[in-house]
Amino acid sequence: MDRASAYKTELKHCLERFGANLRRLRTSPGRSLSQEDLAFATNLHRTEIGSLEQGRSEPRLTTLLILADGLAVTLDELVAGVPVPVERRPGPKSRPRERRNRAGG
Repeated sequence: MDRASAYKTELKHCLERFGANLRRLRTSPGRSLSQEDLAFATNLHRTEIGSLEQGRSEPRLTTLLILADGLAVTLDELVAGVPVPVERRPGPKSRPRERRNRAGG
């Protein structure tokens, strides 16, 4: 598997795990919020919450903070069990660059 494919596979797994955490925390006993309830509490759109829970979108840091606050949990609780990615997003030019001869241009 090439780096780009490995990155996409790993990212998908991370986002799915995060989404499962978000859904678990939102629906946990004693909290039992609908996506709409959480959307109201966080001032995020319901479809954004659904997209996060389904692992279709990657949250920004501010969104993580807002969700943790809206659920009254820590960031640690929100991301518990989400693996730290090993692969990094390949750059636009992931091939090694050729060295230029500085003397001749």
